[in-house]
Amino acid sequence: MPELEKATASAQSSVAQQGATPWLEFAVHHRSNETGGLTLAAEAALRRSLAVLVGPSGAGKTSLLRSIAGLLKPDRGQIRVLGKTVWDSADGMWIRPRDRHCGLVTQRPALFPALTVAENIAFGLHDLPREERKRRVEEMAALFRLDALLDRRPPRLSGGEQQRAAVARTLAPRPRVLLLDEPFAGLNLELKDTILTDLEHWLKVSETPVMYVTHDVAEAWRMGSGQRAEVLRIEAGRIVQQGAAAEVLAEDRARLLLSLG
Repeated sequence: MPELEKATASAQSSVAQQGATPWLEFAVHHRSNETGGLTLAAEAALRRSLAVLVGPSGAGKTSLLRSIAGLLKPDRGQIRVLGKTVWDSADGMWIRPRDRHCGLVTQRPALFPALTVAENIAFGLHDLPREERKRRVEEMAALFRLDALLDRRPPRLSGGEQQRAAVARTLAPRPRVLLLDEPFAGLNLELKDTILTDLEHWLKVSETPVMYVTHDVAEAWRMGSGQRAEVLRIEAGRIVQQGAAAEVLAEDRARLLLSLG
């Protein structure tokens, strides 16, 4: 798997945890007619538990996350999640999305409108005993402050409430990896800050590795400036920079601060 090995080697110098096994490795090559003919040629290996992928609209962020989750089958390449190969075009290896254990949250909540908030959260918990399902729903409702909304259906929720319910539904099955595709882009700053605080707490407690996608420099800085994080910049379908937030976002943050000053 030379493409993946090359990506792994190129990432080693920019990650402090030398020698640790990457939780995510990808070498994804795909040409999409749906995005104006964008060629996705993204390669990286991630070792820190939080990765922030930042780039402009149309850079290939969503296509990359969909490839990792198994919702898009690229033209060629390889993907490993938690050390397990989930796709390899060379030998035809393909693991179904449900068996990759990757929780994906997108900007659109996509809740089931006929189900209550509680039923939406419990949707992926059919394999658990009834009492355990109930406890899991209560846990997620408390974490995202949905206790008073459990009997409501999505049409009666605000946009922020729907997004909180969508995140709770994704986290309820306790995915091994979490993929967040600009899930809070449409929320006001105060609500976004509240949800991010809740999410950061859950991720720290659960130790779930996550890739967080955004086009917002301020948001990327907030999520990526901790010691357990690394930032990747994607442009025109390629990972052009990977490392600490202070390195990758330095110029963008300076321009942002100047514009605010």
